[in-house]
Amino acid sequence: MKTNLQHAVANAVDVVNANSGLTCVKLRFADDQSEIDFVANAAQFSQGRFEFQAGFETYGGAVDELEDIRAEVIRQ
Repeated sequence: MKTNLQHAVANAVDVVNANSGLTCVKLRFADDQSEIDFVANAAQFSQGRFEFQAGFETYGGAVDELEDIRAEVIRQ
């Protein structure tokens, strides 16, 4: 498993859950270089798998599928 990405996902999940609806998450999967950008309301991470809820959409997968992840709190 990609250790740096595992820590980055865990941190992103923590930021999302601490700032519900105020966190912009950017995901880039290894098999698709386009970036997915969304505002997350809730997140979870367990056993190498992550899931972010953004309104009616859910984005998830395994850490091994990721190329990059970033989470940033939107200004209040």
